[in-house]
Amino acid sequence: MAITVDDVIKLAIEKEESAYKLYSGILDKITDPGAKEMVSELAKEERLHVEILQKLDAEKIRGHKPKKIEDLKIAEYLEDRDITDTSNLQDVLVFAMKREKEAHEFYDRFAREMSDPDVKKVLEALAEQELKHKRDIEAFYDDVIYQED
Repeated sequence: MAITVDDVIKLAIEKEESAYKLYSGILDKITDPGAKEMVSELAKEERLHVEILQKLDAEKIRGHKPKKIEDLKIAEYLEDRDITDTSNLQDVLVFAMKREKEAHEFYDRFAREMSDPDVKKVLEALAEQELKHKRDIEAFYDDVIYQED
């Protein structure tokens, strides 16, 4: 059975909903105000991604022109972090960077395996969005955390 654009969009919605539930679920565990605010923002973004995907017009994606997204590669040099009740802003940012990195790699690998050009285009657009999210979190990390060191 061939994978369709609708299948890919459905999968992406499930992944974004899962991320939303994850961030929403850990909010109560966090006591650090900066970390709590960041997790709340991440949850809102994931919820917004779900809404965007639900309204996505597959026809518009066919005309999508990929953008070159700079990968700061900060996540690649940091150790994984779990979110606990003692997590601080740095822990949350590292956790989020790693999740966005994994999402980007998932869609990127999936896209390379597809022969259907429409499905490939949707997956490439999703990979691009996840890389952009990673870059945005890494830039914030660079501005806030590296400046403190």
